[in-house]
Amino acid sequence: MRISIPGLGSRLRRARNETGLSQEKVAEKIGVSWMTVHRWERSQRAVPDHLLDKVCELYNKPIRWFLTLEEGDLEQESKPASGAPGRVSEASPAYGRTAGNSTDAAGRVYRKIADAPASYAPLIEKVVEDILEGLNTTRR
Repeated sequence: MRISIPGLGSRLRRARNETGLSQEKVAEKIGVSWMTVHRWERSQRAVPDHLLDKVCELYNKPIRWFLTLEEGDLEQESKPASGAPGRVSEASPAYGRTAGNSTDAAGRVYRKIADAPASYAPLIEKVVEDILEGLNTTRR
């Protein structure tokens, strides 16, 4: 499964900057090209869940940190499709929605997680980790 939610790119960039690693070094450590890391950080490409797991370990962040938004996470990562500054169109590739695609469900789940009370955080994190673990075991 590929994960593409609003704000994920800026979260990835912020986590990388906090660790002081370059895009090249991150790419080397998780086994992708630096351009892939660059595209993830600009929300131009979705992140495969197995690689997001590696990123979580590398940056020492729980997956929930990448899947929830804070103010400022939706900064303009690339020029929006509508041309309006600072806005992300739901039809734009950065939003990750395609009619009839499973990313619609991912967007709905993301919005529910983002709107959940903070007291639900441990439960949500556990459920997300269980889902990702289940996806990894079904591939084997």
